[in-house]
Amino acid sequence: MPKIRDIFISLTMLSSLISGSLLPARMLQDLKRLTNASMLRYHDMERYIMDTRTRLSRDSPAWFLAASHEMSPDALDLAEKALRRETMAVMLVQALRMTPREANTLLPSVAPNTLQVNLCSGDYLSLIGECRKFDARYRSHSGRCNNPLYPARGAALEAYARFLPANYSDGVSLPSPGMPSARLVSSVMHTGGADLKHPALMALTALFGEFLAHDLSHTPRMGLPNGERLKCCDVTYERFHPECMPIAAEHETGGCMEYARSAPHPGNSHQGCRLGQRQQMNQASSYLDLSPLYGSSEETSRLLRSGRGGFLNTQRRGLPMPANDTRSCRIESRAFPCFFSGDSRINEHPGLALMHLLFLREHNRIAENLQALNPHWDDERLYQESRRINIAEMQHVTYSEFLPLVLGEASVDAYDLRLTSRGHFRGYDTRVDATLSNAAASAGLFFVASLTPKTLDLVDIQSEKKSGERSLLSAFYAPQELYEAGAIDRLIAGATAGHSRKPEPASLNEVLVERYFHDGKTRERPVDYAAQMIQQGRDHGLPTYVQWRAFCGLPEVSTFADLKGTIAFDVIERLRGVYRKVQEIDLVTGALSEAPVTGSVLGPTFICLLGRTFRNARIGDRYWYENGNTPGAFTAEQLQEIRKTSMARILCDNGDRLKRVQPRAFLLKDRFLNNMENCSVYKVNDINLLFWKEKSPAT
Repeated sequence: MPKIRDIFISLTMLSSLISGSLLPARMLQDLKRLTNASMLRYHDMERYIMDTRTRLSRDSPAWFLAASHEMSPDALDLAEKALRRETMAVMLVQALRMTPREANTLLPSVAPNTLQVNLCSGDYLSLIGECRKFDARYRSHSGRCNNPLYPARGAALEAYARFLPANYSDGVSLPSPGMPSARLVSSVMHTGGADLKHPALMALTALFGEFLAHDLSHTPRMGLPNGERLKCCDVTYERFHPECMPIAAEHETGGCMEYARSAPHPGNSHQGCRLGQRQQMNQASSYLDLSPLYGSSEETSRLLRSGRGGFLNTQRRGLPMPANDTRSCRIESRAFPCFFSGDSRINEHPGLALMHLLFLREHNRIAENLQALNPHWDDERLYQESRRINIAEMQHVTYSEFLPLVLGEASVDAYDLRLTSRGHFRGYDTRVDATLSNAAASAGLFFVASLTPKTLDLVDIQSEKKSGERSLLSAFYAPQELYEAGAIDRLIAGATAGHSRKPEPASLNEVLVERYFHDGKTRERPVDYAAQMIQQGRDHGLPTYVQWRAFCGLPEVSTFADLKGTIAFDVIERLRGVYRKVQEIDLVTGALSEAPVTGSVLGPTFICLLGRTFRNARIGDRYWYENGNTPGAFTAEQLQEIRKTSMARILCDNGDRLKRVQPRAFLLKDRFLNNMENCSVYKVNDINLLFWKEKSPAT
């Protein structure tokens, strides 16, 4: 290091960066050499960890948490490039003794391609050529080629967007020091609240919200090259992986909770492929495209298709296909295996598996009807048209039924989320980047946790009365309940008769905080989901809550007392007890602490993050179902049929023998305002697929 420090330390070098000129060739070659040496040491260390079998215990809560953040082989390759890029950036910062502000300003002027090192996620011209091969009528599975000017925007395996610059203490990747333990914050702020039922929202709201979050975001966490999951607690110094960032837990056994950092992303060639702050990647596309069902790559989609009639593969009784990899299934059974879908998180719990199943069956139902109307269509046409309709239905339910209940009617209008009632939507804008923001992925979508009850009601189909409860503890990565006779209808009835949890700032249900992914039997340490999300925010360099308040236009805050009006007094006192100053409050904790806005279940910061997210997801999606300015757009008549879609109809059409459900399925049934209807009513008002009938070329 002394040699490179001597080369770099002069003010002339800083001046060359500031002026945008190239760094001296000798300096760049030294940087490349030192980076290579650092990465060799990194790989040697990983081999040692693998050789010593240092890994998480199979079936521990931390194991299943890692399963929900499992990294694909493509993501692993990108993370390798990103770590090399990050190493270069850190060396430059240290050698030039840059402040974080200088690092943020100067590093992007250094392009690694000047070192003849390929650190990007893809070549822009190659991507343009790839897009020309796609049938422009249909969206790709990866999300690529959606925006004709910026084809990587919103695609899977790209970096999250940033509404605000990352807040790293070294300007590159080091989280801010001196913060209170994420576990301590969780224990003080997010435990101890009553688990009250929401008076109007059904449990289906929480289940659909989680499915929606998985559609938009899948953040992988670092693992070992052999696929093993990092063990970060109770390891010696030699076996401590540099991507570990464990959570201090003073009052827990061992004083430690597992946390491996999110996989970094190297940037893409269109963005300039330059050095800079650590960015995290999204394994899902940022578009609402039912990627949990169809997959986020062409390769995965092919595995899910039957290859005939446009159908998706199913097993007995229309259930999702069995998974070949059973490592992440709590119950290994050949007779009742876990499921395989476009997103491995299908197996997190039966309620989530139910959401996958509903849209799987809906796709096949549509494909069967389209085949009857258009027997001359081949498998590809039937699949793509069925997928397009299915995605449109999901988008319609999200914006017409779900978001108004969660965000509130006023926020739906404020963020331009109100759907058109006739004709096409003319608001599509190629300049709008639909890429999901890091803040929304790492904090905003966590709003679902505040609605999640610790038990799911079981309802007798005949009497429509509660017959019992199913604890989340018994359901984590054990979705085998769906194999039971009548289970699907029982789950639907429970989701539409059982209540969501009433958000109580800032608490969550005790299972999420104290026993997440715990089966109630193992002696392994439980996972604190709130602490995980707090730690993830710090890992991602998210600016603090106060900075996000300013971004969202909320009143300026300089003391804890200034939070009055947004956060209740008793919650402010708890914040004061765990944070030294108001400027330290983590985004997710601050957002959960806010009192809900009138007409919504969320506070103003959550509404701000989610409002912007869903606005961009609509305006920035060329294949948005209402958009008439895209190849293969729905006709006005077809679009009007899709507007008939309701969650109640999807439930009725895709249950087993479901007989009745309330019209507004996310809301409590009411004798006068939301009375139970026979499923035959929804079938009468079903989409008329005759508007998709085409004349056979032979006629």
